[in-house]
Amino acid sequence: MNTLIKNGLVLLHGESGWTCEKRDVLIAGNRIERIAPDVEPQDCTVIDATGMLAMPGLINAHTHAYMTFHRNYADDMAFFDWLDKVQVLEDYMTEEDVYWATLLAACEMIRSGTTCFVDMTIKSAQETDGPRSAAAGAVRDSGMRAVISRGLAGVADSEESIMKFGQAVREMELFKDESRLQFIHGPHAPYSCMADYLQKLTQSCKERGIGQTIHLSESRTEMAGVAEDHGTTPIQYVDGLGVFDVPVIAAHCVYATDEDIRLMAEKGVSVALNPKSNMKLGNGFAPAQKFLDAGINVCLGTDGCGSNNSLNLFSEMNVASLVYKGATEQAQCVSAADVLRMATLNGAKAIGREGELGVLAEGALADVILVNLNEPQFMPANNIVSGLVYSAKGSEVDTVIVDGELLMEHRRLVSIDEAKVFEECRAIMERLDAQVQERL
Repeated sequence: MNTLIKNGLVLLHGESGWTCEKRDVLIAGNRIERIAPDVEPQDCTVIDATGMLAMPGLINAHTHAYMTFHRNYADDMAFFDWLDKVQVLEDYMTEEDVYWATLLAACEMIRSGTTCFVDMTIKSAQETDGPRSAAAGAVRDSGMRAVISRGLAGVADSEESIMKFGQAVREMELFKDESRLQFIHGPHAPYSCMADYLQKLTQSCKERGIGQTIHLSESRTEMAGVAEDHGTTPIQYVDGLGVFDVPVIAAHCVYATDEDIRLMAEKGVSVALNPKSNMKLGNGFAPAQKFLDAGINVCLGTDGCGSNNSLNLFSEMNVASLVYKGATEQAQCVSAADVLRMATLNGAKAIGREGELGVLAEGALADVILVNLNEPQFMPANNIVSGLVYSAKGSEVDTVIVDGELLMEHRRLVSIDEAKVFEECRAIMERLDAQVQERL
């Protein structure tokens, strides 16, 4: 089915940066066929975008979608105390729980304009259909696009590690024909995933032609622990194990040193900033402008709802555009244009889809959102890019298209039965609460 988006503005990116032009967008199948003025409709569905901006769907480069069940659950706690509390809840979560939690995450992300996300989850699909299909099945059923990793920790040769690794690899095989799903490995962090396991996962990446994502240099406690155990920084430690020999999305990197930054730039590591999570857990502020100055591909994530507590990338863009200015006392650093690239173009590059996602261009995949500009926060329209980053709330997203398929129309979810998701999630959370209370 072809779709023509008419009468709106289109956010484009070229050598001169971001521009907004009066254009129509013709989608043929799952790709953008034409962007031009006054395209005539021929055998297609027409979307009237008067008063709206067509822009690339946002890409959340680091989250834990299953953690919607941790929203407002472990707040105002020190980082490692927080980790302990969320782990208790996770211990009782099943593949079915992860399925519904991820669908709940999809509801929020679609509503706020995210069309693709990089997920580190805790369960792998046991089946391709139904709730036992875990996060992968939920993404497939939602219509979204995702890059999924199974969070892995421990030592390589333990019975549990071997089992979880096998489950992760089996899931990749189960969903290999799903075009909107990609799979990577997800070693949790250098303090939780031992050296032999990090090397095993990296070798698996090489054999399968995939990348991996990992939490790095997120807290002072992590920095001190790795320094004591290995005499170096977390970033230099994992590089010494070969982790950066494959494509890597490094989440957080709050305490990256100048040498760490040089190393990540040299190795082509993508860094996923998570400013709201870092602030909420008292973990500080990443050297974002230094990353940009070094030429690192910097993208943007929300982290999970246990530490944010939102999956709204418009909100994350707003915070990212402000907090690094305040932290460095430099009003010119990390501009609105930079932040918008982090949530679109740079996210696409991080997952190996540069030119296909995160941009509206002829031949690109048709992941498009329509933003209603007829809102007070966009008036007057002096600078729409600034408005998207400094003023937008996410609720202005009117329509969402992924892979040419309509997922939300005029704020109504088309691909997900939202009421059913809420019902299932309430029931699951009641059971989980009871189980946690019994344990305590």
